[in-house]
Amino acid sequence: MISSGHRGTDGTGTCRSVSIALATGALLAAILMAGCASEQQAGPREYLDERTAATITVAGESMVFACDRPELGINARDYVTVTAVDVNTSGRHATHLVGYAWSTLDKRAIQEGDSRYEIVADDRTLPLQPMPDGFRAIGVNEPPIPVPSRGALPLTAPITHDQLQFLRDTPGVYVVRTRDGVTERFELWRGPGG
Repeated sequence: MISSGHRGTDGTGTCRSVSIALATGALLAAILMAGCASEQQAGPREYLDERTAATITVAGESMVFACDRPELGINARDYVTVTAVDVNTSGRHATHLVGYAWSTLDKRAIQEGDSRYEIVADDRTLPLQPMPDGFRAIGVNEPPIPVPSRGALPLTAPITHDQLQFLRDTPGVYVVRTRDGVTERFELWRGPGG
């Protein structure tokens, strides 16, 4: 640190204190700038599932669908989040949409496993199967994406690369939940690139 060596009128190193404060501020600014510069765009993530010995590739972006619940509270919503996942077991690839049905509400009394979910794009539907015991049935031991809430219900569907591209490119994609004879529509809330 550079200090002019001037002393304040009380004999203390006032200039030195100012120099230390300026240097500390500059260092903090440099650290913050480095943190901003090192942010990476969302891209695919690959890891080895040690229990199943499968290589898991998770898409960098999710599709999030929302169903507003204004009768239950301000900003109350139910969500369905889905992400593409490739499970590579000894060279055999299986692509799935994996995700969760979840809510901003406390829904412990509702049995989400009794609900049916489908993604609808144009005239095509893709059923999402509830996986109450997690994703082990598709060769994934640990959740490939973070669990969004305590009561989230895991969902999955096998999917081809062509179907994935169709979902991504089709405007107006939505999810339908049917429970106890009542159908609710979840609109795309945040999609890839959004």
